[in-house]
Amino acid sequence: MARSLDERLARVTGDIQFKVTGLKKTVRALERAGTDAGDLKDLMHSLGEIVVKDARTKVPSESGALMASIRAGRGKTKSVVRAGGAKAPYAGVIHYGWPAHNIKPSNYLVDALNAKRGEVLNRLDEGISELLRKNHLK
Repeated sequence: MARSLDERLARVTGDIQFKVTGLKKTVRALERAGTDAGDLKDLMHSLGEIVVKDARTKVPSESGALMASIRAGRGKTKSVVRAGGAKAPYAGVIHYGWPAHNIKPSNYLVDALNAKRGEVLNRLDEGISELLRKNHLK
């Protein structure tokens, strides 16, 4: 009996990480079938972009530098969302808070992921299905 993508979801340490069981195996099979690594990276980037768009609406903003720093990374087997950098080095403090300085956490990335989790999983399922069809595996 095939399990749905939601059933294969396994939480990993932390509030904002999750792992889809069998993804690496699926990626290897797609690569053996001739799938371009760029296709896999594009899929993972599109998953991150779903969270990025929502996070940008949730981030506290005074200058807009932190909001502009939120971006999705490109990876073949994972989707990563990052915030901060040279123009917004305070991203971690805004997100996680700093109790010693009475700065409460805003959790904008966690909130965005939680709000878009279903959409991300659906897009992952659709994207893998598209790649399987494209490579005549489905």
